[in-house]
Amino acid sequence: MDTETRRPRRDPLFVLILFGVCVVTVWLLLMPFYPAIARVTMKRFHLSTESFACWAIQAPVPAMYNFGNQYEIRDLPEGLITPVLDSSRARYINHFPTRVLTFANGRFSLLSPGQDRWVTIRSSYRGETLETKIHAKPIGGGRFEWIGESSEIISPRGAR
Repeated sequence: MDTETRRPRRDPLFVLILFGVCVVTVWLLLMPFYPAIARVTMKRFHLSTESFACWAIQAPVPAMYNFGNQYEIRDLPEGLITPVLDSSRARYINHFPTRVLTFANGRFSLLSPGQDRWVTIRSSYRGETLETKIHAKPIGGGRFEWIGESSEIISPRGAR
């Protein structure tokens, strides 16, 4: 066979990778203009997407450092005592704010006393805020039950 007549073979894996890069690029470019994309992305970082598939399909999308992620940890449920006695304060955290409950160091320091904890996570992007409330209930052996109390978008005008 003559080398001049051979046509180069297409590499389907390269085409698939290139397609994935293009999809992620479009996703990131549209996020500032379409609040729905920002909401779905924020839900990903709160582990509160509608389904595992919706969460998993976003895996190639890079973690967003431009979300204003905060978390607050309480010993008592919100609203149980007056705000005057409440000593909790919001702290900033980089991407994946739920890691305060899922990664070893944070999880150990948070739950080692074996007491219930109430965690509020907020992520903000261009006027949209997602607030997720989680009750971490110890079940023994250093483990805890994750009870999602709420996860809601707070509109720019303050209405929920």
